[in-house]
Amino acid sequence: MIARLEAWFAASGWRAFPFQREVWEAYLAGESGLVHSATGTGKTLAAFLGPVAEALAEGGEKSPPLRVLWITPMRALAGDTALSLEKALAGTGLAWTVG
Repeated sequence: MIARLEAWFAASGWRAFPFQREVWEAYLAGESGLVHSATGTGKTLAAFLGPVAEALAEGGEKSPPLRVLWITPMRALAGDTALSLEKALAGTGLAWTVG
């Protein structure tokens, strides 16, 4: 399923950073950890797309519902994060909601 994530990145004109791939692979392997990277380098997608890849591997819409609580220190950042997550979901084909 990582290939599907990378295909969405490519269709968006981006390329996944190595640390993002490492985070997705670790998540899919059942590991946990901490992502430390500079502002604007893709931490949000690194963290969020692991569960997305898992859902895609389990059959997408047929997978059990998922709830993610995302806490940010500022409303503006919350809005930016929600927009980023919505774009990622649309690009991967999952009909999950962000709100």
